[in-house]
Amino acid sequence: MNFAAFNEYMICEDPIREYKAAGISLGYEFAVRYPTYRGAYICNIMEMEAAVDDLMIPEENIRFGVNNKWFTRKEMLEANKEYWFTGEKALIRILSDKPLEKGAHKVNLKMVHKIPYTGYFGNYLHITSDYTRTLTLN
Repeated sequence: MNFAAFNEYMICEDPIREYKAAGISLGYEFAVRYPTYRGAYICNIMEMEAAVDDLMIPEENIRFGVNNKWFTRKEMLEANKEYWFTGEKALIRILSDKPLEKGAHKVNLKMVHKIPYTGYFGNYLHITSDYTRTLTLN
């Protein structure tokens, strides 16, 4: 089965939002959806890379938010009780001390995820979803 058809739905068309706490800019975030026709536990996301305007974001600066909970990449690998439902938006939060300028930005997300229902004899199908979309920070 070709899952690449779902890649274009992975990065939502919602605008980029500035992430602030106590009025201080701490980064920005954008909305994403799980790129298959079924949901999955977030521990099935084996790898995740984000780039904005062709600049790779260090893994330690990425946070993943789903179901009103936030996870680092390492925490995601152990989150076997947190389900990302089909069609539900999650947030990719990028922590940065450099504010993103208003306007259009090229956002790329690459995810390697295993398909849990293919786990026969410990072998899982791994899918790489990779998509770039231009989003705007207003």
